[in-house]
Amino acid sequence: MKKIILATIIGVLATAWITADGGIDFTGTVESKWGVAAPWTDSETAGRFTLGTTSFTGELEAFYGNSSAYAQADFSYDATGALNGEGGSGNIGNGFNLSLGELWIDYTESFWGIRIGRQKAAWGKADGVDITNVLCPSNMSSFYAMIGDDSKLAVDALRVSLSGDSFTADAWWIPFFTPASLPLDEGNSLRKFVVPSVVEFPAGPGVVIPLPVDIAGLEAPSRAIWNGEYGLKVSGYFSAFDVSLYGFYGWDDMPLLDYELTGTYPAYTGIVINGGYKRMGMVGVDAAVPIGATVLRAEAAFFPMRSLQKSAGTIISEKMTLTDVETSEKHNELSGLVGIDWMPCGWTLTAQYFCDLVFGSMDNLEREDSYTHGMTVSVSKSLVNETLELSLAGLLNFNDFDSMISPSVTYSLSDQISVGGGAYIFLPGPENDGKYGAYKDLSSFYLNAKFSF
Repeated sequence: MKKIILATIIGVLATAWITADGGIDFTGTVESKWGVAAPWTDSETAGRFTLGTTSFTGELEAFYGNSSAYAQADFSYDATGALNGEGGSGNIGNGFNLSLGELWIDYTESFWGIRIGRQKAAWGKADGVDITNVLCPSNMSSFYAMIGDDSKLAVDALRVSLSGDSFTADAWWIPFFTPASLPLDEGNSLRKFVVPSVVEFPAGPGVVIPLPVDIAGLEAPSRAIWNGEYGLKVSGYFSAFDVSLYGFYGWDDMPLLDYELTGTYPAYTGIVINGGYKRMGMVGVDAAVPIGATVLRAEAAFFPMRSLQKSAGTIISEKMTLTDVETSEKHNELSGLVGIDWMPCGWTLTAQYFCDLVFGSMDNLEREDSYTHGMTVSVSKSLVNETLELSLAGLLNFNDFDSMISPSVTYSLSDQISVGGGAYIFLPGPENDGKYGAYKDLSSFYLNAKFSF
């Protein structure tokens, strides 16, 4: 099957190259990124390589009149993944990964257009935070994928667009569900952040049994026309501000997990995890107001009766007394963000405050806080005739006061070649690790080089 996919990609690219009379643009990037765990991380991690990826990304666009076709694919080798026996979302073995980013056909008239195939789109005006950006699923299959500039997967979709002097509208039909890519392979160093290898199970007063955890599988929705997803984006562009409205009805790309004890009381032998996906709806809005060198941004999304994960303890406890147990509860959820961008004299400064509110009791849920919030800050400056760029990005979670800090420096040797380095530093909170502090042992320093053509 992998050979068939590779042959299909090469065939499509070759056909487009030969038959497109209007024109062809081919661009590509070769990048190598190596990272090592910081000395203050866990003794088993410190000094070990966390990044060791060399990748080639090729983009081909063929166009003729009102028609165009686009293909983008990535081929990479992950040396750390090869050593650990893990792979990314397009794993083809021994550390090699091949993934088809986008492949679509487009036809456009003056006021309407249609695009069909594998494609990506980013919704919302947030920077690095997902509020209304639910159309494309996340790629969390590896550390390299998570910290990449584009950590989203494409979806197979039909998009119909309308456009006027001051508005655009995009309607999406996604017939095939694409879930988030998770690090569930045996040996993947990120698997422990999704599913622990051992759970301490309370078997009685003062008695705790360490039970091994096994993942049986995740069941995706059946490939049927009634299981499709639908999206709508309408944008207006005015002299004083821009505004967009969003609507989505589809599937939550993160699975809801079910926990089952194996063995019989009191001699339990382990825990088996299964998972599935639930329907989800979203309505959202964003706006941007430019004021000189400053842009003010705001974004909000409402998820009516969204299915949220129950805690493992709640599910297992309920199964001891009930025969039919739900793995989730439905709650209304509201997310929001306000941000500011300021670009004076070669500087770029961005600050954002984001929040998320789940209505109702959290007693049975895996989530502990009904209200979560945090902020991001990013500062960058170009120097030496814009050949040197210094940047610093940070994120702070106000619930646990855990954080992520990422300084970096990039120097352009030429128009094609750039080199740089930086760090990804994850800091736990004073009492709990928190969402970002959980990755504290992945804190890394890195070097990278990039050639573009």
